[in-house]
Amino acid sequence: MSKQSLTALAVILVFIAGLLAVLTLLAAEALAAQLPLLAGLGAVVALALWFTLERLRPAPPSAPAPEEAAEEAATPSTPEKPSPIPAVQLLSLLQRKGRLIDFLQEDIQAYDDAQIGAAVRNVHSGCREVLDAHVSLAPVMETDENTSVTIDPGFDAHAIRLTGTVSGEPPFTGMLRHRGWRVEHIDLPQQMQEREALIVAPAEVEVN
Repeated sequence: MSKQSLTALAVILVFIAGLLAVLTLLAAEALAAQLPLLAGLGAVVALALWFTLERLRPAPPSAPAPEEAAEEAATPSTPEKPSPIPAVQLLSLLQRKGRLIDFLQEDIQAYDDAQIGAAVRNVHSGCREVLDAHVSLAPVMETDENTSVTIDPGFDAHAIRLTGTVSGEPPFTGMLRHRGWRVEHIDLPQQMQEREALIVAPAEVEVN
């Protein structure tokens, strides 16, 4: 029996006892012989009221089944969508220093190789300045390119991409064609408001 049930039963019994006491005082002589009967009747009424209250009491919420609880615990939370602002900031820097966006958006089919080469020199210089100032890069593999390397079991497939004829299980032996790059540190300017940060390059108007 719960603590709340015992409290309710005690309150009902006290109420019935008080009622019997009042009736006894009001008609002591007439009810004296009937006192045992009234006491028993009061107890029956008290139990009946208590039983009725217990039936009307709302049932406590049931605990989830172990399978449901385990399933809820195993359900991964939805990851927060990353902000596009850092990527836009980096594009803005590459555009400001190297005119990278202008170069990539330009239709270069109408230009000869010499013209394209001259344009690429300026783009390369400006974009490298941005990387040197804001991004610290390091090769994924320190071995020189075009040398033989061995890829051991348990290698990171995100960091090393196998090409050519790949079959069986590692270790694999092959030729390193590109050392890869990884970011060791990135330092972008302080983030602005999203409305401002989404502007890669402002329109330029020369006023007469």
